[in-house]
Amino acid sequence: MRIVHVHWTGLPVTGGVETHLRAVVGQLGALPCDVRAVVGTPRSPDCDYDPALDIEVPFDPAGIAALAERCLSADVVHWHNPQWHKPDVVTALVARLRECRWPGRFVFDLHNIDEQPERWAFLAGLPGPLVVHSAFVAGEVRRRLPAAEVTTLPLALSLIEAPFRLPGGAGGTTVLQPSRMTRWKGSHLSLEASLTLLDEGADLHFVHAGTQHLIWPPGIPDALLERAAVWQEKGRVHFTHYRPEQSWAAIRASDLVIHPTIDRGAHGEPFSLSVAQAVICGRRIIASDSGNLPLLLGDYSAATLVPAGDVRALTEALREAVDRPAVAPTTADRALAQHLRDGFATAGRHHLAYYRALAGPA
Repeated sequence: MRIVHVHWTGLPVTGGVETHLRAVVGQLGALPCDVRAVVGTPRSPDCDYDPALDIEVPFDPAGIAALAERCLSADVVHWHNPQWHKPDVVTALVARLRECRWPGRFVFDLHNIDEQPERWAFLAGLPGPLVVHSAFVAGEVRRRLPAAEVTTLPLALSLIEAPFRLPGGAGGTTVLQPSRMTRWKGSHLSLEASLTLLDEGADLHFVHAGTQHLIWPPGIPDALLERAAVWQEKGRVHFTHYRPEQSWAAIRASDLVIHPTIDRGAHGEPFSLSVAQAVICGRRIIASDSGNLPLLLGDYSAATLVPAGDVRALTEALREAVDRPAVAPTTADRALAQHLRDGFATAGRHHLAYYRALAGPA
């Protein structure tokens, strides 16, 4: 079986589609199938670059023809987030492969979604089943597209670990936000809450990962960053970045993981690899009631949920959590951690079984 995974980037960034893409392609490569990833960002490791997918390259019919050539020999083309990045290329490639009487099957992967009607109209017209990775996204899709074929598959995440030392000194509580640094992830909220506690004299270090951006700016107010700079000079606020393999060591080195995604609607947190890692590592967690987070953390004893976008509630939860002792995992905590870890480890096998079932009747 030949599978092509398509996305706009495969760079090794903190969390997100790219981490899953590289992990699942790696897992599939160890199974009896031929798999490759084609992306639109140059120098993405273990991926083939195609300019037709590059969001900075204008639409070009010749580029569509070349991309189609990459896909013609595939049994399955698995396209990640087709509604977000260059949907005109998706439409053109579908038409081109139909012209060529391609016998394969499309799979369209919705890692995250939003409320925009035009995107849902686009998804409704796609010629293939939809794949999601959480009960939250599955429910949102089925509510909006009741006729769609929707399958939930586990996310992949490399369990290979590399060492990483979190910045900060000894003593106090280390608070880590292990997501990309963006307003949507609530980075401004976690920063403001931490600065408030530091101003009050709390003994803590706040570390924000994911500070290397691909294209989009983080959207953090300048005034907040100026406040943070004062505490950076004092060695209490730290902005850092690490590779996916280093994320395990970073999370284990923290005392408290914070993840305040701001949106309560369909564009809420679709899964959260980093929060799942925090559960596996037995960390205390403060997260918003956004998207999949309440479902993910419902059986975890060391989690506190706060209303999305509520900086006062987040600050109070952080104030209460910084002095609490280390987590003593319950039986349910350990079962959830094992369930998440097993899902990450076996995602490739689940994907391949799905592809074979999908291609069988074709």
